Amino acid sequence: MLTLDEFPATSYDQWRKAAEESLKGAPFDKKLVTTTHEGIALQPIYNKADLDKLAAPDAWPGLPPFGRGASAAPCPPLVAQEIPVGDPATFNKAALADLMLGQNALAIQLDAASRRGVDPSEADTSEVAFCGLSLACLEDLKVAFAGVEPSAIDTLVWAGATALPMLGLFAAHSAQWRGGVLGDPLAEYARDGKLPLALDDAFSELAACAQWSIAAGGTLRTVGVNGALWADSGCHAAEELAFALACAVEYLRELDARGISPADAAGQFVFTYSVGSNVFMEIAKLRAARLLWSRVQSAAGAAPAPARIHVRGSTANKSSLDPHTNMLRATTEAFVGAVAGADSMHVCAFDEPCRTPDSFSRRIARNVHTILAEECDFASVADASGGSYYIECLTSELAAKAWGLFQEIEKAGGMTAALRAGTPQAAAEKSAAACAKAAATRRDGLIGVNLFPDLGEAALPPDGIDHQAIHAARASTIEKLRPHNLPRTERSVSAAAAAFAAGATLGQVSEAISRSAPCEPEIPRLRVRRVSEGFENLRAHAARFKKSTGKAPAVWLANFGPPKQFKARADFSSGFLSVGGFEISQGPGAASVDEAVKAAAGSKAPVVVMCSTDDTYPELVAPFVAGLRAKSPKVKILLAGYPTEQVEAFKAAGIDDFIHLRANCLEFLTQLQKSLGIAH
Repeated sequence: MLTLDEFPATSYDQWRKAAEESLKGAPFDKKLVTTTHEGIALQPIYNKADLDKLAAPDAWPGLPPFGRGASAAPCPPLVAQEIPVGDPATFNKAALADLMLGQNALAIQLDAASRRGVDPSEADTSEVAFCGLSLACLEDLKVAFAGVEPSAIDTLVWAGATALPMLGLFAAHSAQWRGGVLGDPLAEYARDGKLPLALDDAFSELAACAQWSIAAGGTLRTVGVNGALWADSGCHAAEELAFALACAVEYLRELDARGISPADAAGQFVFTYSVGSNVFMEIAKLRAARLLWSRVQSAAGAAPAPARIHVRGSTANKSSLDPHTNMLRATTEAFVGAVAGADSMHVCAFDEPCRTPDSFSRRIARNVHTILAEECDFASVADASGGSYYIECLTSELAAKAWGLFQEIEKAGGMTAALRAGTPQAAAEKSAAACAKAAATRRDGLIGVNLFPDLGEAALPPDGIDHQAIHAARASTIEKLRPHNLPRTERSVSAAAAAFAAGATLGQVSEAISRSAPCEPEIPRLRVRRVSEGFENLRAHAARFKKSTGKAPAVWLANFGPPKQFKARADFSSGFLSVGGFEISQGPGAASVDEAVKAAAGSKAPVVVMCSTDDTYPELVAPFVAGLRAKSPKVKILLAGYPTEQVEAFKAAGIDDFIHLRANCLEFLTQLQKSLGIAH
């Protein structure tokens, strides 16, 4: 029997020499080293020597603490699925059903009106029960959580710029809540570009909430740090970590100034991070987040306590095109959350980009948790990626990149100053543009969007929710409940809870809290976006064209010669053009130019693509273009490939454009649609 000892060990230098020989003169770094959006050079192989460098006494940031800490028992993330229902009664029905079918935590996004602290009657339709739960009084909370025992589950509520009124509402309902009612003023400032109160007041109310929670035993956390917002706005992993860390440090600093030590404050934090499809980078990101938070606590003079991390699937990589592929992306993201030791997790429903998720899509997403925990046995391993040469090195390098960006923000005066200067918003725009370009050029692929589109897919039916009717009903109901002459109240959770118990509404409690400072100046706001948006627009234009004309925009592939001569470029051209909603037709390779002209003219397609080889194009292009234009003067003639030395000559012969690997697919198809009157 053979053993490993019988095989001679190979050093890295030996492997490197063999790899360079196989490249036949091509640069090693260009061919085998990949640079990420974060500026990290990924090596083709990692080994123990790389890990030893991280463990050196003078290395930074060094090996990250494994998972949730060496003493923590392995456990799966809490199944904290969001229930995207705005009306309290409808929310309650969905929540009870989901809690009976495997969910063991509730992640609650509030609507814009509730986050601003205003009643439905004072808000626009788009702010009420849209993209979040509407809570405006104690009766709402009783209805929304009827039949739910607060002490039995973790409930995470993102309350907006201040958690004080909402925390008072929950405190008025029960003293048994677990989880968090989270205020995150800097995230709200970045998201909306403005705030409903001054930051000084928001920080004071953040402190009031933390003091109340600490006195009550700390089972309900009060400080949120929404890193996911930055990722969904286009930031890469290092920026998401850095901006989240900068917000957290600003909160620590402000709480300390108001009498809450970093050691006491740390237990009040809940970090939210986004997880996308880049498996190893996302695992490293969550591990680096724990390392960075530990370093901050140490620098603040506190013994490091584990970070409480909630993750939710990325918004940026989802699409309304071929939406069932979102299930696969969401499964990958859930794998990341489980491997990286998230405390709680929301797995995205596949139909989130195009409608309010229904019970089926919520069930599919929820069951991903269950399969990972129960069938894949992920709950049996703590820090499953710990010790991986690649992941440990990537974690270390990512943490160092994020720390450097964080230090730049600190040098500029902290996160508040940076937001007012627009620095992190500009970074998000720059990174988003880089991601968009990578998708537009198909360097980053999205199946069903810019690669392998399914043009025969049927669009998902809309949710049919009448938001205007819901707004009207909510406004009418809450307005009738508003008591008169509510006095000014002190800035405390107990006072807010007493006001809610007396029948006050959210808007009244917010107005009654004494706030003296002026509101903040407006700043550039973040734009949450999906990289598929440009391609979704292309397909929407094509769908409208088909609806108005009765047929999809057509393309004919003029193939020349035997399959080996045209097939590779015909296949590439078909995939390239179909992502813009073009219907592709082609015939067998033509034996002559006249045959190709006849077939192309007979197709009556407004776009024709010549598909052959660089060697044969010089003798084919001029006669084919002349012959086809004689029969179809307005036809667009494209050429598959980009024969550099012949490009100008082919343009002079009448070729309109070239389809090739380096082309910006989105820009190309946008211009093509405009030239054909498909888009304006």
